[in-house]
Amino acid sequence: MIEFLKKVGAGKKRFKDLTREEAYDAEKMIIEGKATDIQTGAFWSAQRIKYASVEELKGFLDLHREYATFIDTDIKPIDIAINYDGKDRSVHILPASIFISAGAGIYLSGHGAENVPSKYGITYHQILEKMGAKNPKKIDTVKKLLEKTGFGFAHQWLFAQKLFNILPKRREFGLRTYHNTMERMLNPFKTDRIITGVSHPPYTQKYTELAKHVGIERITVFKSLEGGVEPFPNHETVINLNGKKITVYPERIKKEFILRKVSPEENGKICLSILKNEDKDHTPFALLTASILIMGYGLTDNIDEARQMAQDSLISGKAYERFKRYCEISMEE
Repeated sequence: MIEFLKKVGAGKKRFKDLTREEAYDAEKMIIEGKATDIQTGAFWSAQRIKYASVEELKGFLDLHREYATFIDTDIKPIDIAINYDGKDRSVHILPASIFISAGAGIYLSGHGAENVPSKYGITYHQILEKMGAKNPKKIDTVKKLLEKTGFGFAHQWLFAQKLFNILPKRREFGLRTYHNTMERMLNPFKTDRIITGVSHPPYTQKYTELAKHVGIERITVFKSLEGGVEPFPNHETVINLNGKKITVYPERIKKEFILRKVSPEENGKICLSILKNEDKDHTPFALLTASILIMGYGLTDNIDEARQMAQDSLISGKAYERFKRYCEISMEE
């Protein structure tokens, strides 16, 4: 490990990026416990200072995909590849939008963990639990949920055990590591389409290259609210949809209802109210987010058509029916 540290930790002017193969080897030493805690912390700090290169990230990805247990299915969902460290400044609207878009006829997949640095925020799968669903403990259940409801969620411990095992060290480290970037691009469902959000525009190209590296052909990426896949509620959002730029506007959205911190319990009630078509204040934002998911999947590249599909799903009750079925199947384990 010392030889890798000498390259990446030589200071801002003298550091060198690792090759993809070297990054693979360094990460392997970390997950196998062959690097000491001090060496691991030094390596993470050095990578944080210099920023991991795309080739290094590919090496880290290669290692963890080699150890991953993939969810094999004939369905090609749109992978919701968002930050694992959650949100801490805004309402999670994604749980409602997932089932609105599923009711419109698309398939979606997600993956994550909780209590992830540096934000240690609330995740959307924690909100789903507050809404009455249960996180699947078996891959067969994940596949059944995807096939029967249009959405499947895989917790990190279920498909990437080696990566999950170092989460306690990441929590002790307390800051972002390259894992925050790499883990969202693992593509556990081996799909060909993905949607991801960034907080910093330079990451757009980085995620695009990583997505292609794991077999993604249709890539939707944009600067988003807290790095998720929700647009901004207070100004326009520019979506990079497979190389085509589409601008969406937050029409009829009351930002004061979105840009606030709420408890997971209250957030769950908000999303349930949306799916039951009982909410008015948050629903426009949920429909806009669902529209972006529908476009990312590929049903249409037209935002107005996507909005209509989302609205039809909600008003017809299909969205809520999908969610109820999701709860039923998740509770069967």
